[in-house]
This record gives sequence, C-alpha cells and structure tokens, in this order.
Amino acid sequence: MSEKYQVSSSPHVRAKDSTSRVMLYVLIALLPASLFGIYNFGYKALVLILVTIASCMASEWIFDKIVHKKNSLTDLSAVVTGLLLALNLPVNLPWWEAVIGGVFAIVIVKMLFSTDNVIMFSSLSF
Repeated sequence: MSEKYQVSSSPHVRAKDSTSRVMLYVLIALLPASLFGIYNFGYKALVLILVTIASCMASEWIFDKIVHKKNSLTDLSAVVTGLLLALNLPVNLPWWEAVIGGVFAIVIVKMLFSTDNVIMFSSLSF
C-alpha cells in the first residue's frame, strides 16, 4: 500500500484532436437525429436546420469582420451551434425567430461572454 498517486489538474487525458476535429465528431453524432427529424417533420425541419446554421455562420463571420478578428468559421463551432439550436426549436417556428436565436447564440453568448477560448455559458442555455 505504498503506491503514490499523482494528483494533477484537469484535463487528465490529453488528445491531439483539434477543435475542428471534435466539432466534426459532434456533427457526425448529430446526423442520425437530424435525418430522423427531417424524416418525421418533412421539409420544414430541413429549412429550419439550414436557416439556423446559416444565421450562426453569418453572425460569426460578420462579428469577426467588425472586430477585426481572425476568421473562426473553420472550427465548425458555429455549425454545431446552429444544428443544436435547430434541433431544440419547434418545426413550425417562423424563420426570422430562428435567425434571431442564431444571432443571439453566436454574438451575445459565444463572442461577448467568451474569453481566451473559454466559453462561460452554453449557447443553448438561454
């Protein structure tokens, strides 16, 4: 019983996956749920998914241009946020309300409340 365990701060498991690779894994994991939603609810679900993803990506691109920040669209986090938002909204929601939700999730929650790549709130918690 003289084994000593080394205690260190997290993360305890380190991987060489980049943010874009992890977000791609999340998109692949959400693909069956998205396809089943489109199958159940029809073209309106597809339109909602496309609108929320597009509004999230456009919001992030416009915000990056306004504040002269490096373009962060390649990490796919805006796509994941848009898809998660679409999967949590009712299918009969007007498209403009989905756009407002996407803009709020990216500009207010992700861009204004995140510091040094640490996001304080989940975009979908609001």
